Amino acid sequence: MTASPYSGTDVLAALRAARQAGSGEREPPTRDEIALLYEHGRTAMAMSFFEAALRFLRNVTMLAPDHRHAWRAYATMLRHADRDKEAEEAEARAEAAPADAWRPRVAEQDPGELRRMDEAMRELVAAVAEEQRIDWLQERIKQNPLDVAALRYLADEESFAGDEITAGNILVRVLELAPGYLGARAGYAQLLAEQRDYVSAYKEAGALLEAAPEEFSYRLLRADAALYIERFEEAERLYVQLLREKPKHPLVLKSYGTLLKTLGRREEAAALYRKMIEINPNSGVAYQGLSELRADLLTEADVRDMMERLAAGIQNSTNRRSMAYALAQTLERMGEYEGSFEAYEFAAKVSREGVEGTPTAHDQEAFEQRLGRMRRSFTASAIAARAVPAPQRPETTPIFVMGMPRAGSTLVEQILASHSQVEGTRELPVVPEVVRRIALSRLLLVKDAYPERVLEYSRQELDEFGAAVLSGIAEFRRSNLPFVIDKRPWNWIDAPFLHLILPHAKFIDIRRAPMAACFAMFKQMLPPDAAFSYDLTQLGRYYRGYVAYMDYLETVMPGVILRVSYESLVDNTDAEIRRVLAYCGLNLEEGCLRFWETERAVLTPSAEQVRKPIYRGAKEQWKNFAPWLGELKAALGDLV
Repeated sequence: MTASPYSGTDVLAALRAARQAGSGEREPPTRDEIALLYEHGRTAMAMSFFEAALRFLRNVTMLAPDHRHAWRAYATMLRHADRDKEAEEAEARAEAAPADAWRPRVAEQDPGELRRMDEAMRELVAAVAEEQRIDWLQERIKQNPLDVAALRYLADEESFAGDEITAGNILVRVLELAPGYLGARAGYAQLLAEQRDYVSAYKEAGALLEAAPEEFSYRLLRADAALYIERFEEAERLYVQLLREKPKHPLVLKSYGTLLKTLGRREEAAALYRKMIEINPNSGVAYQGLSELRADLLTEADVRDMMERLAAGIQNSTNRRSMAYALAQTLERMGEYEGSFEAYEFAAKVSREGVEGTPTAHDQEAFEQRLGRMRRSFTASAIAARAVPAPQRPETTPIFVMGMPRAGSTLVEQILASHSQVEGTRELPVVPEVVRRIALSRLLLVKDAYPERVLEYSRQELDEFGAAVLSGIAEFRRSNLPFVIDKRPWNWIDAPFLHLILPHAKFIDIRRAPMAACFAMFKQMLPPDAAFSYDLTQLGRYYRGYVAYMDYLETVMPGVILRVSYESLVDNTDAEIRRVLAYCGLNLEEGCLRFWETERAVLTPSAEQVRKPIYRGAKEQWKNFAPWLGELKAALGDLV
């Protein structure tokens, strides 16, 4: 985030000076000036200029004590400054203020004029040097806090710079000012989808379609969001409709292939991926889709084609990366291990290059500092002082299946979801959203207040956070069964917080042997939040941090987390399934022992594996690559 354009500037004084030019008299601010000052405060809040926002809003409440909206916004900023008592007073003043004394201003609302403004701003921004765009846009907004076009393009620049939180807040502000600004709403929906908040993206796409039901890009946004919140019928209807109009559209074909694979319609998915290759022989995404169907769908002829195309160079980095992983996986299935490892290394290199210099690049030091802060906050005494008995008959018991990616979490979920009392969902974005709220709760004092802030909350506040997690999970549910699974792997980091806010929750740490676990991650095309997996040394160090942290949690909250060995689950399947069910408080059901017969959609690379009985050969696959894994072994150290 750049320096505030408001630094050293008294906006109210500037407004007065402009009005009083040539007059020696000091006049009180007009109602319009006070209203504009409020808009400056709200816009400064959205732009993450919190000190300026606090100053603006304090002035508004002094000048207009009946300004309900200003008091509410001021209370929010006071809480960010750890001035909770004053915030409570401000909230009380807001409640007492008349509802209609001050109405927030609105920006341009005419759809045609908004489109014209958007196009004009796009041209203006394009003419500014990239490194100067944020400053240029901020200065423009300083002159007019209602300039929604400038705000929309500032959000784009903030997102490009890696500050997605500020970008999202700015877009919310734009839509608050101009709800009909479809370009801004589409950008917001896309940002939500990139953050994997598909529930919100689905809603925003719905609003877009109400305004422009035939717009191709809006229907694609809605279909993609529908896919990831498991509204499969709607997603398929939209994809089929879109492909009728544009049968070669690469993004629609890719998404439709994902839907078919998720639903277990393997033949249709394979045919679609072949169609994609016919249309674009450089479609690494299609080759990767065929590879993930877990069958001998890729041939020696495909291997030759992929090698030739990678050697010639593929401009699109996504296709280059996907094709490299598909080639590596196919060579591995063919027993060509040295060539396979070279392809995996190349794929990892492309992956590293894709995140290099961005906020998603892995920072081992920051990761270790984060775990250190968690340990210092969640000590045995801190947890014991805040622990409460689990409710006797909770309406909903969440089961967090967590650990490293590719360690068996989808298998454990499939087993549990085969029980008549358990609903499986997927990797949910709920916990990180609640954690983010806490992290941003003291922004005027610290950039990240989590986890230390958790220890300041009352029992009632902790319970409210627990209710927020359950409410968020409910957005993804299709039943009212008493148990529900969230299999987001990274929930292991926040397990002590989750234990405090949901004392009845169940936690299952599924873990593979270190070399097998790490190589399984290295050879899978994982998203940027697993960027540590793109380098063998980083991967080994990250895994060591995970193991040490989970060992620590066992000492401060013993018996809370059930550790399940993937190898034991493979070798002693029935006994381990019984142990998992007993820990969750579930009786044994035959369906859990024959989990592969359970028909349900699975949105992970393990989709094909969990539709078959347990495959025992995966445990030792990494040994085929042992000659090239010295770097990983050294990083794992005594864990091997």
